[in-house]
Amino acid sequence: MSFKENLRFMLDSKGWLIKELASKTRISENTLKTYLKTNSVEPKATNAVTIAKALGVTVEYLVTGKNEHGKSFSSDARFVAETFDTLSESDKKSVLALVKEMKSHSL
Repeated sequence: MSFKENLRFMLDSKGWLIKELASKTRISENTLKTYLKTNSVEPKATNAVTIAKALGVTVEYLVTGKNEHGKSFSSDARFVAETFDTLSESDKKSVLALVKEMKSHSL
């Protein structure tokens, strides 16, 4: 996936508007919009670092869609991971128990 797609995914998964990211990064809305256009512009390194920090991801993730271990995830898997982080501790335990149970039946 491209920077544009990964940035859009992260904005959507956090429920942020471009305006919110602009406020958190002090990068103009117009500049951020250019990164999301069809014929998008790649950001300069300093902006990529600033955006990644604001979103809580690595620059590598924004550029390649891969995590720090070099693994890329489908958009469904990324959605699950991002959603999981927003759950209460009790709900996280329930989800983990369910996934472990499902995995044990698929082996």
